[in-house]
Amino acid sequence: MGIDLNDWLRQIREIFSSIRFELGSSHLSLGALLQTLLYLLLIYVLTYYFNEFLKKRLLTGFILEKGVRAIVANAVSYSAGFLIFLIVLQTSGVNLSSLAVLGGALGFGIGLGLQDLTRNLVSGFTLLVERKVKIGDFVEFGDVKGYVREVSPRTLVVKLIDGSSVIIPNSKLMESQVINYYYETEVVRLTLTVGVAYGSDPVRVTETLLLAAYGAERILQKPRAEVIFAEFGDNALIFELWVWVRATDYGDRFQILSSLRFLVDYYCRQNEITIAFPQRDLWLKNPEAIAQALGREPAPAAPVSKPISPQISLAKSLQSIPYFEDLNELELRQLLEIGQLQTLSPQEILFRECDPGDALYIILSGRVEVYTEKLNRVLRELAPGEVFGELALLLGTPRSASVRAMEKTLLFAIRQGHLERLLRRHPDFQADLLQALERHQEELGRRKQELIDKGLICETEAETGLMTWVQERLKSLFNF
Repeated sequence: MGIDLNDWLRQIREIFSSIRFELGSSHLSLGALLQTLLYLLLIYVLTYYFNEFLKKRLLTGFILEKGVRAIVANAVSYSAGFLIFLIVLQTSGVNLSSLAVLGGALGFGIGLGLQDLTRNLVSGFTLLVERKVKIGDFVEFGDVKGYVREVSPRTLVVKLIDGSSVIIPNSKLMESQVINYYYETEVVRLTLTVGVAYGSDPVRVTETLLLAAYGAERILQKPRAEVIFAEFGDNALIFELWVWVRATDYGDRFQILSSLRFLVDYYCRQNEITIAFPQRDLWLKNPEAIAQALGREPAPAAPVSKPISPQISLAKSLQSIPYFEDLNELELRQLLEIGQLQTLSPQEILFRECDPGDALYIILSGRVEVYTEKLNRVLRELAPGEVFGELALLLGTPRSASVRAMEKTLLFAIRQGHLERLLRRHPDFQADLLQALERHQEELGRRKQELIDKGLICETEAETGLMTWVQERLKSLFNF
C-alpha cells in the first residue's frame, strides 16, 4: 500500500505545530519559528543587494564621495531591513512588547562587549560627514604614510608607498594627530638641504640651485622655487632649496628629490661649486726637511686636472646689462629668484615686432636670430650668455624686431609682473635702477625717437623731457 503524500505532509505540519516555544507572553510553534528564520535569511539577502544598488547606482548621481555613499547606503538599507524584520515578527504572532525587557538586557550585554566597535562606527561616521580625510588623500599617521584607499564606517585603509596596505580603526584616527597633505591645498613644499664649502659665492650657489629647480620634472613654476641661506655650519654654508609640487605628486617625493639631487650635483660640478663634507686639513710647514730627515725625496706635485667648463653665469649676464651693472649681490640674487626657464624649439618664434615688451631674456644654451619681417632681413644672431629685451621690459615699449630660435634653445626670462612685485617690496632697488637709467640717456633718447617715428607715442608724450618721460613710464608700469 502506497504512502499518501498529502497525509505525510499533514503529519509533518502537525508535528511542527505541536512543538511550541514561549517568548514572553507569546507562544510560537517550531514551524512558525522556521518560517521566521527563512524570512530573516531572505531579508538579509535583499538588504545586501539593496545596499549594493544604493552604493553603486542610485546614489552615484547624488553623492560623489565614495565613503559618504557607503554610510548613507548602510543606514538606509539596514534600517529598512530591520523595519521589515519587525513587521515579519509581528505578523508571525510575536508580541514585540514582551521582548523589550529581554532585548534591553541583551543589548546591555552586547553594548559592553562591543564598545570598541561602536566607537569605531561613530568615529567613521564623523570622518565621512566632516570629510577631513577622503579617498585619495596622502596622510601621515604616526609611522604610517600613504594614500587613503577606503573609508568605511569602521576602518580606514591606507596604501603605503611600498604597495602594502594598513587597516586603521577609525577611533585610533580620531584620537591622534593626522597630517593630510591634500586637505584644502593643491600644492606641497619639498625642501632640499645642500651644504657648500666655505668661500663659495652665495649668489653663484643661489643661481645654481635655482637652475636645478627650474630643470627638474614635476616641480611647479608657481609658486616659485626659493633658496634660503639657512646657517653657517661647522663644515659648510648650509642652503635650503624650497620647491613646490602638486599635492597629488607628494607620494613620489623621494623620486622627485632624488632627481633634484642629481641636477644639483651636476650643476655644482659644472659651476665648480664644492659640495662640502666633514674634513680636517693637516699643514706641514717644512715638508722638504721632513723628507730629508726620512731620507726620501719629496713627492712630486699632483697634476692639476682640467676644470669642468662652467655654465653660463646668470649673475654676470645680468650685470652685463647697463641698467643692472651697479646692482649689488643681494639685488642680483633677488632678480635671479623671480626668473623662469623657457624652452624654444628650432624655428619657434619667441615674439614678433610690435609685440608688448613684457620680459627680458638670457640665452643659456642654443642660438636665436633677431630679424625684421618688414625687410625680410636678419639683423644679428645671439649666442649663450647674451641678453635681449631688457629695455622694452623696463620702458614697456613694443618690440622693435622679431626673435626666432635657430636651434633648440633654453632661455632665462624675467617677466614684468615678477619684476613689478620685486620693485614694490624693495624701494632701494627702484632708486638704483632709476640712477642706472639716467646714466644711459643716449640709448633712451634713441629708443624714444624710434617710438616717435613709428607713431607709437602721442604728441604730448613726445614733447616731454627724456627723464620725465622715463619716470612716467616706470611709474605706470611698476608703480614707482
